[in-house]
Amino acid sequence: MVLSDEEIKCCIDEGRIIIDPLIPEHINPNSVDLTLNENCKIYKSYNLDCRSQNEVEEFVVPKEGYILKPNTLYLYSCNEKIGVPKHEFDSYGHLAARVEGKSSLGRLGLFVHVTAGWIDAGFVGSLVLELHCVQPLKIYPNMKIAQICFYKVHGAVREHYGDKSGSKYMDQKGVQESKMYLNFNKDKKQS
Repeated sequence: MVLSDEEIKCCIDEGRIIIDPLIPEHINPNSVDLTLNENCKIYKSYNLDCRSQNEVEEFVVPKEGYILKPNTLYLYSCNEKIGVPKHEFDSYGHLAARVEGKSSLGRLGLFVHVTAGWIDAGFVGSLVLELHCVQPLKIYPNMKIAQICFYKVHGAVREHYGDKSGSKYMDQKGVQESKMYLNFNKDKKQS
């Protein structure tokens, strides 16, 4: 079940949802708008390798904006720290979340996340967005970039994100590039 604006406000007040800083005007009927941080990373090489830690280049987007180019993957984070922290299971249940792009940006050809929109119960940290555009598009720091909606999880969660082996992004801050290579290193150690 997707939470309503009133449920979202209640959960924030109770500490079941973390959005920091929270701009009350950004709470929508079933979501909360998130804003774009000024820091960006792009991969230095066009040819990436899942087994390697790929080098990145970092830069800051000026107030005047930055033009995204097609066929480039831009890694950004939201200004807001997000969380659906673990808590004792009660009649309310656990929460999970999903981040999606704003429809107005989709209509300009901007993909806000490539495939990484899901937030498991227990996650707390910065959300990293994988921006990709179909044609050149100028974006600006602190603009509304995405929206997050929250779901009640049916049943108890055995292992929250952060407790489960392989939770590589718990408590991340800012823009974090892929840590897929750690999966391969882990597999090597086990064999």
